[in-house]
Amino acid sequence: MNKKSRILIIVSVLGAAMIICCTLAFCWLLRGQTREISRDPKDYGNWALPEKYSERLIFPGEIPDTATEIVYYYKYQDGWGRPMCQIFLQCRLAETEFNAEVSRLGQISSVVGDEQLTVKYDVESFLYPAYVTIEGYDFCYEYALINEVDREIIYAYAMNTMYRDMGYDRKYLPDYFMEGFEDFSVDGLERFTIYGGYSE
Repeated sequence: MNKKSRILIIVSVLGAAMIICCTLAFCWLLRGQTREISRDPKDYGNWALPEKYSERLIFPGEIPDTATEIVYYYKYQDGWGRPMCQIFLQCRLAETEFNAEVSRLGQISSVVGDEQLTVKYDVESFLYPAYVTIEGYDFCYEYALINEVDREIIYAYAMNTMYRDMGYDRKYLPDYFMEGFEDFSVDGLERFTIYGGYSE
């Protein structure tokens, strides 16, 4: 192998290495620097998601001390665009607490400008009847499912998340989850949110 061929190989290898490094750096920037994940209920409420996306009205202020069979999942990752976030809480409650919480969920409202928006009650799109505060607005979802038989409530928030990235059971997602996202057949900004929307 002559000297010219060796130089050509070295330059090609260095060029390929630079392309790989630049690609990895670009991907890292896109993913953002804040990455949080937890399955520990003790971390409940410690969320990095900015309030402009959701005030999390559907979620209780804290997990009741008497709650049982608790399942908790939280994941947040920022980036150049909108962040990716999932918040999930599933728990069983005593009859008195269950009834009080269902009553609270049914009274959720938010004042946006001169308009008062109220929580939606949906008996068709989910596994259980649901109170919905974000119904696919900008492909975000926030709701609580009511399982009366087991006195169980399932709270969920999902933003900028595809099926394959879900950290909790997909059976709790609405049947319209990410509808029209890939082919842009649905304008997410026209969907319902109790918070009145936001601007980036």
